[in-house]
Amino acid sequence: MNILITGHHSLGNRGCEAILRSTVSTVRSRFPSARFWVPSSNPQADGQQWPDAADSGVGFIEAPQSNRFLRAWARSCRVAPFMAAAPWPQFGPPTSWRRLITEIDLTLSIGGDNYTMDYGLESLGLHVGLSAWSIQQARPVVLWGASVGPFDDATPYRRSIRKSMVQHLRRLHGISVRESLTARHLQSLLGDRRSGDALPAGPTLVQVADPAFNLRAQAVDLEPHWPKGSAPVLGVNISPLVLAGHGRPEGADANDGPLDLDGLAHFIRQRCASGGYRVVLIPHVSSRNGNGHCIHSIAPQSDDDVLLDRLMERLQGVQGLGRIPVWDAPRIKYAISQCDFFIGARTHSVIAALSSLVPTVALAYSMKAHGIHLDLFGHEQGVVPSGQLSLNTLNHALDQLVQRSSVEREHLLTQIPIWRAKALQAIDLLPEPNPTTP
Repeated sequence: MNILITGHHSLGNRGCEAILRSTVSTVRSRFPSARFWVPSSNPQADGQQWPDAADSGVGFIEAPQSNRFLRAWARSCRVAPFMAAAPWPQFGPPTSWRRLITEIDLTLSIGGDNYTMDYGLESLGLHVGLSAWSIQQARPVVLWGASVGPFDDATPYRRSIRKSMVQHLRRLHGISVRESLTARHLQSLLGDRRSGDALPAGPTLVQVADPAFNLRAQAVDLEPHWPKGSAPVLGVNISPLVLAGHGRPEGADANDGPLDLDGLAHFIRQRCASGGYRVVLIPHVSSRNGNGHCIHSIAPQSDDDVLLDRLMERLQGVQGLGRIPVWDAPRIKYAISQCDFFIGARTHSVIAALSSLVPTVALAYSMKAHGIHLDLFGHEQGVVPSGQLSLNTLNHALDQLVQRSSVEREHLLTQIPIWRAKALQAIDLLPEPNPTTP
C-alpha cells in the first residue's frame, strides 16, 4: 500500500511529529509493507530528526505552499462572504506530486486541526484543496484523527464556509475524529441538506482517539537538564498561543489579569521557592533541535523555545528549575512521563502526559483540548481556557489537580489502554490496497 500524507509540513512541531510517527506505526500494524510519501518544507532537517524514517517506509517529498491567489481569495471572502459558498479555488500541488499520484492507493489527511478555522481560511483552503485534488485523481481520502470546525451559522462569513465544508466533507472516503465535540458537530454537518440535494451519501464517520496516544517514548538521560532536589516535579509547556502578548491592561489586578510572561515567571518562582515543587520547562514546537541549532522553519513568535529564553531571563537564580532541550517527540514524551504533574498548552504535550499517566492541566486555545478532557474524564476540571488564564486561575488549577491526582492516576491507569486501542480502530477506515501496487 502506498499512501500520500497531507496536512504535514515539518517535524519542528513535535505534535505533528507525534501524529506522523504514530500514524505510520498504526498503519504498518495492519499493512507491514506500507510506504508513505510525507510533505516536508525541509527534508534534510526532518531526516536529521528522524534518521530511521526510511526503515518505516517514510519518504519525504516537496511540501505544497500557499500562493498569492489563495491569500487574496481568503481576504476577499472576509469582505464578500458569498465567495466562500461558491466553489473554492482549485489548488494544485507541486508538479512532483503529479508523477507520484499514479503510484498512490489513498491519501491520509493528518495534522489534527487542519480542518478548523484555528489558523484562518487560507490554511483551511490549502488543506481542503489538497484533499479535493486527490479526489479528482480518483484517490480515496481519509481525514485521520481530526478535530473539525466548528463551522457554524453565526455570521454570513461562517455560514458560507459551512456550506462549502458540508459539500467537501461528504466527498471524503472516511473520517476518524478524536473527540466527541467534533463527532457531534460532524453529525450535524453531514446531516445538513441545505447545501443542495445532489450530494453524495457521505463518508464513514468513526470516533477514535488521537493517534499520538500510541507514540512510544524513548528513554534519554535527563540528569543534566532535570531540577535538583526531592520535591515533586511539575512539567510546564507554555506556548505563545495562550499568553497575553502585551501584558496586563492598565489597572488590571496582578493576580487576576490576563497571564503574561512576567506573571508566568512569578508563578514558577513562587512554586519553586515554596519548596513544594521542582519545575521543568518543556518546549514542544521549535525551529531548534536538541543541540540548540535552528533547523526548522518556525517563526520566532510561534517558537516555544524562544519564549523559554525570555522566561529564563526572568528566572535567573531560581533553585529547583530545569529546562529540557528540544529533542524529538519520543524523547520529549519520555521527559514528560517522568513528571509528577504537568501543565501544557500544546495539545500533544498534554496527550504525551495523559498517555503517560501524568495528571495534567490543559491550557486550551481551541475546542480540541476541551473535547479530549471531556471524553477521557467526563468533565473539564483539568482545562483552563486561554481567555480565562490568569495567575489566580493557574494557581487554582494546579492546586485542584494535586487534590484529585491520585484519583486521576487511577482513572488514567484503566482508561489509557482503552484509548490506545481506540486510536488503532481508525485503521478500519482504510480501503484495501490496490493489488497492483506493493
